[in-house]
Amino acid sequence: MGRPLVEAAARKLSAAYRAKGVAAARAASTEADVAAYVAYRAPATYAAALDVLSRIGSLRPEWRPRTLLDVGAGPGVASWAAAAVWPALERVTFIEAEPEMVRAGRALAAAAPSPALRAASWIAGDATETGDPAELVLLSYVLSEIPEDGIAPLARALWEQTEDTIVFLEPGTPEGYARVLLARDAVLGAGGFTIAPCPHDLPCPLPTGDWCHFPVRLLRGETHRAVKGVSKGFEDEKLSYAALARSREPRALSRVIRQPLIRSGHVYLDLCEPDGIRRAVVTRRDKEAYRRARKLGWGDALEAETREPPR
Repeated sequence: MGRPLVEAAARKLSAAYRAKGVAAARAASTEADVAAYVAYRAPATYAAALDVLSRIGSLRPEWRPRTLLDVGAGPGVASWAAAAVWPALERVTFIEAEPEMVRAGRALAAAAPSPALRAASWIAGDATETGDPAELVLLSYVLSEIPEDGIAPLARALWEQTEDTIVFLEPGTPEGYARVLLARDAVLGAGGFTIAPCPHDLPCPLPTGDWCHFPVRLLRGETHRAVKGVSKGFEDEKLSYAALARSREPRALSRVIRQPLIRSGHVYLDLCEPDGIRRAVVTRRDKEAYRRARKLGWGDALEAETREPPR
């Protein structure tokens, strides 16, 4: 397939993405569309999934899931991130409705360094399709593709297939955040416990008009810049997510929910905590706390909680 054809498909994909978001961008049914998706959107999807799953791995360093169910998998990009975080994966199952996405995913998986990805099973179907239960269930940029009133039933159904942990990942937009909250609420109602990003199982304390989202920066290669028609060597992907487990797992005591402000002798941190949102000011007088605060980034956790947290 020629590069001009892929670049033309990428421009069409870009226009659809700006107009209608990820749902339009993933609706790729032709070979050119899928090639454009892999070049245009897959790097950001991989970076977002790797960031989220790495944070979960940091909170649970002893947890090593062996089985993975990737729902609405596209070409399987999020599972590549999971295999990078947990190389001991033994079984991966993909669920994907678009035949061309499946074809591309199989081709990519054949060259994967992970044996589990190379031997992965593919199920043709949408997000409501049933797969084998798995220790880790991923929904990466899927909730934006389904009607809002279908999110809670889908989350509950997939929770029944989750042996340990489920992760919902969406664009870091008000709509993406709202959809993540609907899924989180459904799983909490079914007996789950939040791992991240929330340091609690309570309703989100952010005021109306605000939303919880985090950035991840990824470098753009030559092909990536070409299909996007840009010269900048990086981009920032904004994401919203929720990870929930069947048992109370270690989680942050608080989480940085805005870019820290570093001023002369002061670091200002906006924190989400079980008691709500708090602005913390760390001064140079507290040398050790100040040193740690200067290293914190947007989305970072502040220590892991070991005591039993409040619901």
